[in-house]
Amino acid sequence: MIKRIIKGIVLAVFFAGALLISNYVMNRGTDDKIMTMGEPTLPVVSFTVSGQEINLLSGYVDQMDVTAMRDTITPLESNGTLQAEIAENGNKISKISYKVYSLDGADTYAEGKVKEEDGKVTLELGTALDQSAREAVLKLTLTLGSGEAQKKVNYFTRIEKPDEITAWKCLTFAKDFHAKALDQSDEDTLSMYLEPGEESDNTTYQTVNIHSDITHIQWGNLNPEIVGDVQWSLKESNSVYTSILAKYQVRCQDDKEETARYNVKEFFRIRSVGDTIYLLDYNRDLQEVFSSRSVMDQKGILLGIVPEDVPYETNKKDSILAFVQNRTLWMYNKKNEELTKVFSFAEEDTQDVRSLNDQHAVRIISMDDHGNIAFAVYGYMNRGEHEGEVGVGIYYFNVDSNLIQEKGFIPSTKSFAIAEDELGKMVYYNHAQELLYVLADQVLYRIDLDKNQQKVLAKGLEAGKYAVSDDGHQLAYQTDGEKDAAKEIRVMDLSSGDEYSVKAAKNEAVRPLGFLNGDFIYGILRTSDAGKTASGEKTTPMYQLEIHDSKNKKIAEYSFEDQGIYISDILIEGNMVTLNRLAKAGEIYNVTSQEYITNNVEKKDTKISLTSYSSEKLGKQYRFTFAEGIEKTEVKLLQPDQQVAENALTIVLKGKDDRVKYYVYGMGELVGIYDKAGYAIQKAEKISGVVISSEQAYVWEKGNRDLVYSIENVVVTKESGESSLEACERYMKSYEVEKTDLTGCTLDQVLYVINKGCPVIALTSADHAILMTGYSKTDITYSDPDTGASQTVTMDEMNAMVAGSGNTFIGYIK
Repeated sequence: MIKRIIKGIVLAVFFAGALLISNYVMNRGTDDKIMTMGEPTLPVVSFTVSGQEINLLSGYVDQMDVTAMRDTITPLESNGTLQAEIAENGNKISKISYKVYSLDGADTYAEGKVKEEDGKVTLELGTALDQSAREAVLKLTLTLGSGEAQKKVNYFTRIEKPDEITAWKCLTFAKDFHAKALDQSDEDTLSMYLEPGEESDNTTYQTVNIHSDITHIQWGNLNPEIVGDVQWSLKESNSVYTSILAKYQVRCQDDKEETARYNVKEFFRIRSVGDTIYLLDYNRDLQEVFSSRSVMDQKGILLGIVPEDVPYETNKKDSILAFVQNRTLWMYNKKNEELTKVFSFAEEDTQDVRSLNDQHAVRIISMDDHGNIAFAVYGYMNRGEHEGEVGVGIYYFNVDSNLIQEKGFIPSTKSFAIAEDELGKMVYYNHAQELLYVLADQVLYRIDLDKNQQKVLAKGLEAGKYAVSDDGHQLAYQTDGEKDAAKEIRVMDLSSGDEYSVKAAKNEAVRPLGFLNGDFIYGILRTSDAGKTASGEKTTPMYQLEIHDSKNKKIAEYSFEDQGIYISDILIEGNMVTLNRLAKAGEIYNVTSQEYITNNVEKKDTKISLTSYSSEKLGKQYRFTFAEGIEKTEVKLLQPDQQVAENALTIVLKGKDDRVKYYVYGMGELVGIYDKAGYAIQKAEKISGVVISSEQAYVWEKGNRDLVYSIENVVVTKESGESSLEACERYMKSYEVEKTDLTGCTLDQVLYVINKGCPVIALTSADHAILMTGYSKTDITYSDPDTGASQTVTMDEMNAMVAGSGNTFIGYIK
C-alpha cells in the first residue's frame, strides 16, 4: 500500500502540466511537402513455444505505459526459456535488450541483453517469475541502426510460468477445429462441441458462434481459401481455460463468381481436463474487404458480408457518400462517377502482416456538401509519418486538390483500445472555422489553427462534470461549482458552433450525464437528498432525469421520487439507457431495480440508406441503396496523396487520470471500460470475459474459480463503539489490498474474489455487515462481527440475506 502511495505521488509530480503544444510556429505550413504513405519499415517479433509460433507483435517507438500493454500472453518453456523470432524487414539490429516488469509496472523482476542468431533470440527467464507472481510483462527492445540514426523499438507481451498450463493442448484443438471447419470434414466431431440455439443468427456468415448450426460453422457454400498465414495469439491462459484468437484472410467467390477477400477473426475459449477438451466459447467474425473490383450495381454500392452498423455520412444533396469499412475510408461521388480510397493503412492485395495490423480505427468527423472530409485516425500507426506510435491523427481531405492534410497529432502511451476510449471522443476538428477542440487532463482547450491561438474553455472537468457524445461533436460541461453542486451546464455542438445552457432551480443542482442520438441527458439533484449507501459511501442521487433536444426543448423527463426511488447514475450503450436506481430508507440508499430507456433513431428522409439483401450462397449482405438508382456501374478509382507539414501541430498530453478504471476483455479484445467494478463484471458475465483494473489486477474472470474454497481462521468481533461494517473493514486492513465496490453483483460472481484469498464483506441490511470467508457448491460460510461466530447457510439463504441491501458487496483485490 505504501509503495502505491509513493508511486502515485511521483506520478502526480511527473505528470504535472496538462497540455504541451510543440513545433507550433507562425510559419507552419510553409515547408509542407507532398508524399505517399510509404511501406511499413519496422521489424516484427513472434515467439515459438513448444514448437508452435504464436503472438506476432508490432513495435512501438515510444516509451509505452506498461500497465496498458495487455494484449497477448506467452507461457515460458518448462526450463524457463523463451525463444523469440525476429523478422528484421531490412533493418540492421545493433542491440537487443529486455526487461520483465510486474503487471502494475512498479517493479522490475529481471533485465538483460541477448544476442541474435539467425533471427532467433533465446531469453533466460526462469527466475523472473517467483511463486507470488502469476504473470509479468516482458518488454523486448530492439535498437535499430547506430549513431545519430539509432532508434529503439519496443515489443510487449505478458509472460507466465508453464506450471499447470494446458495452453498447447488447447491451441492444438483450436487449430484442428479451424481446419475441419474450413475443409468441411468430420462434421460429427465438430457438432459435439456446439450448442445450437436461438442465440445465433443463422441467416448470416458475418458472425457465427458456438450456438450456430454446423452449416454456418463450416462456411456453407463459401468454399474459402486462406490467403497468407494464420496469426495465432494467446489472449488468456491459466489452469482453467485458454483464450485464443486467430486472424487471417480468405478468398471466396461471390454471387457473380468474382473473387472477394475477407478479414477473419476466430476466437476460442477452451478448457482442458486430462484428455478431455471442452469448448467453452467460439466466435468467428467475417468482413468483406471493400475494394476496387466490381462493387456497383444499378441499386447502389455492394458491401457484401459486413456488420449492420457501417458508419457513413452523406451530403445534403445525397450525391456524395463517405463510409468506413474495415478501417478504410471511402468516398463515392455519384455525379462525377468517382470512387476515392481516401485513407487506409492496408494496401489492396497486400500480404504484409504489418499493413494488415487492425489496432486502429477511422472516424468520420464531418463532410461538407462538396465532399471535403474531416476525419480522425486513432490507435496504432503501422505506416507513414507516425509509424510505431499510438495516438490520434486529425486529417482533412480536400476534394479539389485530391490531398490529405494532417491538422494535428496527439500521441499516447496506451494501447489502441485504451487510447480509443481516452482520446477518440475527446478530440474534434471543425474545418470551416479551423478550430480544434481537445479535452485533456480535466481541461477543455480550443485551438485556432488559422490564428495560431489557444484558449482554455474550462478547467477542473473531472469525471462526472462533463459528457461527450459517441461521435465527439457534442460536449456538455458544468461551468461552476464542485461536483454535484453545479448551477449551470453548457451544451455545445462543436460542428455548428451552437450552444445553450441548462440552469438549476433554487436549492437544486444539475449533473451532465450523456447524449443519446443527439439529445442531451442530465440529472437534477438536491443537496438535501445527500446520504450514504449501505456500504457507507457518500452519495447525492438525482431525483429527476431530463432529456433535451438540440434546441434545448425538453422532450422527456423521468422521476421515481413518489416511490422513494432515486437515480444514482446511468449507462448508455447504443440506443439503450440504463438507469441505476437507489431506494431511500432514512438517510441510507439501497440498490434497487434498474429502469431502461430506449430511443430508436428516426430515419432521415434520405436518398441513400444502408439496407440488407440476401442470397442463397452468401446469406445476409449489405449495400448502400440509392433511391434513384445508379446509372453507370463503372467508376473511376482515385487515391489522394498526403501533405505533411514540416512544422505540424503535435499535442503532447502530460496529464494522468488517477481514477481506477475497470477494463473488460472478451473475444480476445478490450470491449469496455467502466468506472465501477460492478458494471464491468456484469458486462464480462455476458461475454464470458475478464475484468482487469487499470493497475492490471485481476478483478474477475468467468469460470476461473474452484468449486469449493475456504479461508481458515477468520474471526471478526466488534470492538467498543464499532459498527459491524467498521469491524469488517478493520479486519481487512491486515490484507494490504485495494477496496472495491462490488454492489449489484450476484453472490455467484463475488465468490471469485473469495477464491483469490480475500474475504468479501456483505451487507444484509443498512446497519449489519458480515464477512464471507468460504463456499461450497451449496453453502456459504461467514463470520458475524455481532457474535464473533462463524456460521454456514445455504446459497439460497445467503441470497435472501443480501437482498435486504440490494446486493451490496465490498471486495478486496490483491
